[in-house]
Amino acid sequence: MSTKTKTINCPLIPSARFSLTLFIFFGCVVQYTQRINLSIGIVCMINKTYINTELESIPYLARTDNQITKISSKNTGLFFQDKRFSWTESEQQMVLGAYWIGYIITLIPGGWLSIIIGAKRIYIYCLLISSIATLALSIIYLLDTMHFVFVFILRIIIGFAHGALIPATYSLWSVWAAPQERGTLTSLGFSGINFGTAIIMLTGGFCCRYIDSGWIYLFILSSLLGFLWIPWWSIYVADTPALHKTISENELNFLNHFNGQLMQDKQRQVISLISLPWKNIIRSKPIIALFITQLCNLFGLFFFSNTLGKLLQDIHHIPTLYIGYILCTGFILMQLSGLTTGITADYLVRKNFISLTNVRKLFNSLTSFSSALCIIILCFCDESRKILGAITVLIYLFSSGFALGSGFLVNFADIVPAYSGLIFGIANTFASLSGFLGNIMASFVIKQPILNDWRKLFIPFIIIYIIGGIVFLLYGSAEPLQWARFPQQNESNNDDDDDDDDDDDDDEQSTCTEKLQPIEQSTIIEKI
Repeated sequence: MSTKTKTINCPLIPSARFSLTLFIFFGCVVQYTQRINLSIGIVCMINKTYINTELESIPYLARTDNQITKISSKNTGLFFQDKRFSWTESEQQMVLGAYWIGYIITLIPGGWLSIIIGAKRIYIYCLLISSIATLALSIIYLLDTMHFVFVFILRIIIGFAHGALIPATYSLWSVWAAPQERGTLTSLGFSGINFGTAIIMLTGGFCCRYIDSGWIYLFILSSLLGFLWIPWWSIYVADTPALHKTISENELNFLNHFNGQLMQDKQRQVISLISLPWKNIIRSKPIIALFITQLCNLFGLFFFSNTLGKLLQDIHHIPTLYIGYILCTGFILMQLSGLTTGITADYLVRKNFISLTNVRKLFNSLTSFSSALCIIILCFCDESRKILGAITVLIYLFSSGFALGSGFLVNFADIVPAYSGLIFGIANTFASLSGFLGNIMASFVIKQPILNDWRKLFIPFIIIYIIGGIVFLLYGSAEPLQWARFPQQNESNNDDDDDDDDDDDDDEQSTCTEKLQPIEQSTIIEKI
């Protein structure tokens, strides 16, 4: 019988990896308050009485409007009059889509740089840039001209800064999360996405309803969150367990056992797009299926996250304050579904009720097919069915959380742990490009804020969601690919294969309080 420990358990709370999860959670809160603030703020930035169908035929540069309206109509003026801008429907979609122009530029470099200089620095530099740019958005209150161009450029800069963050997060998870905890940690960390969105939606609804130029406060608040978060991250977070200042030796050995013993000095793995095993990537059905399902799911989620506020206002004519309440509730539901899904999936796998591959397929399918069904229902929800429309939006957001907790979003660290950040960056580049194309498509299709135009836009999204669900159901997997593992994982996996018959022996469990035998150290530096 092998002397190797069969089942290794290490309490998650308290631990350094749980602390990292909380920091990632709040980092996602900061990122998404800055990302979504314009989506709710634009509801009270636009002078609706100025927008009409004839305006679309007037060239932008030929308009001599007073493209700005200043009134004082709210209960609370505070420091500003209520200032609104006369942007056409097409210009609004362009401003909302500008974020994706910058976002897709840094997705792949973000994954690469997180390996070269570390994910910790990536977070610091990127959120510092985005916080400054977000604060600068409030300057448009002082501009009488060029406000559209100014916002467009700043949103590109914010997207540019944010593009590297998620790939960097995957690089962290690949060394900080053991496979049996990955769903829980990832869903908890990424639940900050929905929490941040909910906060800004609720705050935005209140500010737009009760405060003159309430949109300014959204920009200021989300930028201040970034400035407050950065010092804490820089002090308490490390790129790898070996570099962490306060991690216990037992937890370090626990993580080394599953993920390999990584370099403790400043050397980094030398890797580039050229050195990636492209032949293996292209020939891998699980990777191609993952690329496709992520593209299809995020094509819908990115677009609707930006436009649900406009949909509820333009089609269902719901007051701005209640739009904030609805979307806040929806994103909280998404957070809860993502978190509970991750915990549930890990529990089912640990108890051997279902395989890791099947649990990923299950929850990913629930997201894809439920989202398609919700959009079908929205095709028939006009102002007379506003309650049904609002409920459908809530169900759509709730079901979207399943894949975030145990679907495509977690799957990269499952199948390509050694390259997860970089390969996710490549996949998310195409997915984010589709997010921008969704807004461009909407600018051409939606000529008037009526259900007929929106219905034409819904049909492609329904088809795309269904395709993504079917492809992953047929070809998806959660088994680590042999060529995409850390070297130490291969060694550990070979040892585990010899002891499969003893996996269920409760008497041979080792807790975190016992010192584990660290596996032999070897370098992961590859120069190709």
